[in-house]
Amino acid sequence: MTADRSAPDSPSSDSSPASRERQWLRPTEETDAPADPRRTSALQAAQSPPITRSILVGSLVFLVVLGVVLAFVPWRQTVSGTGEVTAYAPEARPRTIEARLTARIGKWHVVEGDRVAKGDTIAVLEDLGASYLADQFAGQIAEQRTSKLEGLRLEVERARQKLAQARQKQRAAEEKVNNAALGVATARTRLAHSVAAAADLAAARRAVESARLNVQRKKQTLEARRAELNRKVDNVEQRASNAVVRAPIDGTISSISRVGPGQTVKKGSPLALVAPQTDDRAVELFVSSIGASLIEPGRQVQLQFSGFPALQFSGLPDASIGTFAGTVRFVNPVDDGSGRFRMLVVPDTSADHADWPSPDYLRQGAPARGSVLLSNVSLGYEIWRRMNGLPPQLTTENTNSKK
Repeated sequence: MTADRSAPDSPSSDSSPASRERQWLRPTEETDAPADPRRTSALQAAQSPPITRSILVGSLVFLVVLGVVLAFVPWRQTVSGTGEVTAYAPEARPRTIEARLTARIGKWHVVEGDRVAKGDTIAVLEDLGASYLADQFAGQIAEQRTSKLEGLRLEVERARQKLAQARQKQRAAEEKVNNAALGVATARTRLAHSVAAAADLAAARRAVESARLNVQRKKQTLEARRAELNRKVDNVEQRASNAVVRAPIDGTISSISRVGPGQTVKKGSPLALVAPQTDDRAVELFVSSIGASLIEPGRQVQLQFSGFPALQFSGLPDASIGTFAGTVRFVNPVDDGSGRFRMLVVPDTSADHADWPSPDYLRQGAPARGSVLLSNVSLGYEIWRRMNGLPPQLTTENTNSKK
């Protein structure tokens, strides 16, 4: 019974691992069935659609063509700089009024925004010198000078009188000598008188010479004293004049120092700033040392002022909007101490350029940016030049300064 029961189970025992492997290898309906057309392999799923490849190839061709075209696009090399609006003529620039002596502020005669003419009183200072505080000090010094000079003149006059008396004595002695000489031939007894007369003549001559030297010394003393007193009077008058601060030019008081009446200011301290009313304008730009070596007077400059909307293309000046034209007038041969060089740009008066804004809107001190126009090159060359760190190309042009 046991053997019979185990016999039918033997086939099932043989179908364990090996038979199962063989069963997996046997063809079935599922494995032999055709694949679902809606399903693809991983490699097929990773491949780009044909339309994407066409777009990429077209974009690459477009970029290559665009690069070749841009390589031959004209480009204007420039040297850029920044600065501010100023005036070309020195007398048209703002003037700083300084204190010409150490003193106290007595009174301000102007406020900011006032229009002043040349010579108008800006402020009055009070001299701190003890001897200069008296109101009539200049008059007192003048009176002292007059009295001292009068005394010296009297001394000179007395010396002259003494000189005249000495000369009279000399003439009297000479007459005695002459009289004695006439009587020597006829009377030897009068010889002694002749010798005495000669001695008197020598003494008279010495007295005359001494008096003449005394007169000269008195004159020299008088002239020296007069010069000393004149300098003293001039100094007092000058200090009194310096105590009144006046406007050096016609213009507008743009700023006043924060110093009130009674406060002390030192000599040379700024008191006020006067801005002249003028149409003279220029732009002060600072460029690098390399750029300064390529700039010469007469070069055209494309300017952009702060507060005036503009679209500036440094390499395409004809495409810029809202910029103004200028001409290089002067390039400083010495740097400002930091490696930058200063140049002055004046308005371009050509008929095909727009005028600069009115001075009521474009004031001195407004920030400005400028590009000095150099030679024309291709955009490809410009990119290659910048990649290699080369300076802009310099070409010889007939500038306005050479015409």
